[in-house]
Amino acid sequence: MKLIVTEKPSVAKDIARVLNINRSRDGYIESQDYKITWCVGHLIQLSYPEEYDPKYKSWNVNDLPIFPRQFKYMVNPSTEKQYEIVKRLMLDDSIDEIICATDAGREGQLIFGYVYVNAGCNKPVRRLWISSMTDEAILEGFKDLKDNKEYFALYQSAKARSEADWLVGINATRLFTVKYNQMLTIGRVQTPTLSLIVSRQKEIDEFVSQPFYEVAADCEMFTATWFNKDGTRIDELEKAEEIAARCQNKEATVTKLQTKRATVERPLLYDLTELQRDGNRRYGYSAEQTLDAAQNLYEKYKLATYPRTDSRYLTKDMKSKLTDILQNIKQGWKGSEYCVDKVLKQKINADKRVIDDSKVTDHHAIIVTPNIRTVSNIKLPEREENILRLIVARFIAVLDRKQEFDQTDIELKIESDKFKARGKKVVIPGWKEIEDIMLGKVKEDSEDKEITTNLNLNDKIMPKEVKVVTKKTSPPKPYTEATLLTAMETAGKQIEDEKLREEMKSIGLGTPATRAGIIEKLISVGYIKRNKKNLVPTQNGIQLIEIVHEKLKKPDLTGEWESELGKIAQKKASSKDFIVDIKKYVAEIIKEGKLSSAKNVSFESTGSKKKSNAVGICPRCGREVYESKKNFFCTGYKNFPSCKFSIWKNDKVLEDNGISLTSKDVQELLKNKETAVKATKEGQEIDLTLKMADNGYRIDFTIENKEHTSWMQEVQ
Repeated sequence: MKLIVTEKPSVAKDIARVLNINRSRDGYIESQDYKITWCVGHLIQLSYPEEYDPKYKSWNVNDLPIFPRQFKYMVNPSTEKQYEIVKRLMLDDSIDEIICATDAGREGQLIFGYVYVNAGCNKPVRRLWISSMTDEAILEGFKDLKDNKEYFALYQSAKARSEADWLVGINATRLFTVKYNQMLTIGRVQTPTLSLIVSRQKEIDEFVSQPFYEVAADCEMFTATWFNKDGTRIDELEKAEEIAARCQNKEATVTKLQTKRATVERPLLYDLTELQRDGNRRYGYSAEQTLDAAQNLYEKYKLATYPRTDSRYLTKDMKSKLTDILQNIKQGWKGSEYCVDKVLKQKINADKRVIDDSKVTDHHAIIVTPNIRTVSNIKLPEREENILRLIVARFIAVLDRKQEFDQTDIELKIESDKFKARGKKVVIPGWKEIEDIMLGKVKEDSEDKEITTNLNLNDKIMPKEVKVVTKKTSPPKPYTEATLLTAMETAGKQIEDEKLREEMKSIGLGTPATRAGIIEKLISVGYIKRNKKNLVPTQNGIQLIEIVHEKLKKPDLTGEWESELGKIAQKKASSKDFIVDIKKYVAEIIKEGKLSSAKNVSFESTGSKKKSNAVGICPRCGREVYESKKNFFCTGYKNFPSCKFSIWKNDKVLEDNGISLTSKDVQELLKNKETAVKATKEGQEIDLTLKMADNGYRIDFTIENKEHTSWMQEVQ
C-alpha cells in the first residue's frame, strides 16, 4: 500500500477524488491501494534555544551567540495531533512506499522532509511534481512520479534557509532586545527590506525641491523645447527669459526631420512577483492579497498553474498546446474572442521570449489551465476574477506581435537657438491593443503625441508663442508594494530594463513565495505602515535601522545569500559552507554589539491598549503574556521565531477537575510555577495547589490535594 502526503487537507481531498480514495478516517482517507494524509503547514519546526540548554530561557547577552552543534526539532504544538497521525501512517507496516505530494517548491520539500526525518522513516519516497491541480494534471503526475532523491538538493537548500533564519533571528533579536530593553525583531531578509523603505523615506525627508525652467515654442501641431548639449533644463530664470525674449516672433527653420520605425517588445509571462506588481498597480491589491487569489485560482478553482514560481517562460514541450489554450480562453472568457482570433489568424509568436527551457527551473510561468473553458460557469470572487483577468490578458498578449510605431524627431533653429520635438504614430498596435481591450487603457507617464503636420527639411514656420515653463525637481517616490517588490527582486538596485532585471533575480531579497509574507510581517510588528498605496516606515522602524549593525541592513549581502541558496538547490554549492558563513556573520554582529554602547533611542509602544492587561512574562521567550476569551497567550506568536506559549482555559485537566483559571491565578503560575486554586466538582468546593511545567511542547499541570486523592491527576 502507498501513502500520499500532501501539504493541505484541501489538496488531499482533490487528489483522493481523482484517484477514487473515498473512505474517510481520522486525519486521513484510504482505499484498497492508497492512504492519503496531510500536513497543516509546518508540522515540525526548529526548537527554541531553551531546548538546547535551560539557561537560554532567560535572555542574556553574555550567552550569545547561540550556535547549536546540531539543530533540534520540535512538533508544532498547535498541530501535534496531525503530526502523530502522519508519523503513525509513515511507520505503518502496511505502507511500503510514500509519495510526497506537498507543494512542488522549496518550502513544500522542507515540510515533507522535516516530518519524514523526524518520524524516523526510511521507506522509499517518490515525488509528485505538478504545476496544475486539474484532474488531468494530477493523473499525468501520478503516471510520472519522480524519485524523491532528485529533490534532495532542494531540501538541503530549504533546510539551510531555515537554519540561517534561526541563527540570525534568534541571536540578533535577543541582542538588540536585551540591549534596548524593548522587544525588537530582527530578520535575515526582513531587516534589509525595512532598510530599503527607511532609506527611501530619508531621501524624501531630506529632499529640497529646486525650481528649474524650460523654454517651449508652440508650433500649433506640436510643441518644441529649447535644448543644448546639457539637455533642456535651465537653472536660472533670467537665462530662460532671455532665450524666450530673443526667440519671440522669430521664424523657425526645420534643420532636422527624421521618421524611423520603432517597436515596443511584448512583456514576458507572469511569475509571482510580476503578477503581484500588476495586482498592485492595476487594482491596489497587496502582495499577500494577490498571492492568496493566485493560490485559490491554482488550488481551489483549478484555473491557473502553480503561482509560487520565479520563471517567466514555458518549456518547449508546451509549444504544441498553445493553440488549444487560446481556444479554451475564447470558449470560456467573455470578451476575449477578438483578441484570441487576432493571434490565431497570424502566426503565434512563440519565440525565445515565451519558450526557453534554460530559464525554467522548478515551475514554468503562471498561465491558465485548460479548465479556463468552463470559467463562465463559475462565480469567482472579485479579487480572483481580476487576477485571472491579468493572467488571461498576459497569455494572449505575449503570443501577439510587437507594437510598431513611427517615431518622428524634429529639430528647429530660431536665430542661434535650437529646439526639438518628438512625436509617435502607432502603425501596428500589436500586443498593446490586446492589453488595452482586456484590461483597459492605462495612461502612460510620457505619451508622445502624433505629429501630423506636413513638414520638409528647411521649411520655415512661425511659432505661435515662445514662453518660459516653470518646473521643479521632484523627490523620490515612496515605495508602493509594486516598486518594493522590484527593489526586493534586485536587492535594491534600480533596474528598469526587464531583461536585465530577470538576470538579477538570483540575488534578490527573499523569493517570490516569501516576499508578501515579509511585507506583512514588517507591518504586523509595527515597523512600516500602509499610507494609501504607499509603504512608509514608522518611528520604530526608523529607530531600528538606526541602531542595527550595518551588515544586518545590507540588501546586497542578503541577496548574495539567496543566490547561494539557489546554487545549493542546483548542487553548485554546499549547505555546510553556507551555514559556516552565516555563523561567521552572526559572530561578528554579536561581537560588535557587545562592544558598542547603546545609542540614545526610544521606541514607541505598539501595544499600549494591552499594556495594562499583561498578566506576566512568557517563560519561553521573555515577552508579555495577555488574556483573551479562550486563553492566556504570549505576544510572540507573530514574531520570528514564533512563540506558541499559551494556557488554554478549556484545558482538559482543568475542566476535569472543575478549575476555572483567573488572570490572578495565571499571574501567580507564571511567577512561581504554582498557585492555590479553588475547584468545584459535584457541587463541592475544594482548595488545590496547581503546579505548571512547560516542556516546550505543551503545558503540563500537576494537581495536589492530600485529603482528596481521587482528584489527583498528573499529565506527563
